[in-house]
Amino acid sequence: MSDIEVEVRAEVDPIKPTHEGECLSLSARSTLKFVIGHHQGDRTWHLRIAGNSGKGMWFDGWASAADIEKIVKGATELTAKSFHSLHPGRSINTGGFVLAALKELGLIRANAENKRLHEHVPTTTFAQAVAAHAGQAQSSSADAAPGKPSQRKGRGAH
Repeated sequence: MSDIEVEVRAEVDPIKPTHEGECLSLSARSTLKFVIGHHQGDRTWHLRIAGNSGKGMWFDGWASAADIEKIVKGATELTAKSFHSLHPGRSINTGGFVLAALKELGLIRANAENKRLHEHVPTTTFAQAVAAHAGQAQSSSADAAPGKPSQRKGRGAH
């Protein structure tokens, strides 16, 4: 090895995306894309907001399921502000986008008494919510798979 040789390493994200989903923002004015990932080293789950069809900015970094569950577990009055601690000093839109994604996943739901508040779905963990959502997504994509025989009646072979 020469004195001038420099070791160059590509920065590798240790979180491998495993599932993508979409949901409406809380205002229903834009569609959000979120990604679920699994950390290859410590085997933990993570969530990040990856897209927004609207003009609002957001932070696209990963939030750990453990940090999310600390906020959510047993909570009955969750708001977008509840999630600002996941990415301190970053875009305040991110908290609302995370809230919308967690609602889509089924980890939280609208509070029955006040629709502006959200609550934890009792006994549901982040991993359970992800598994259920991923299963639904696979069922939906299988139903819409190209080449699937038509279920329409009255159409003959051409």
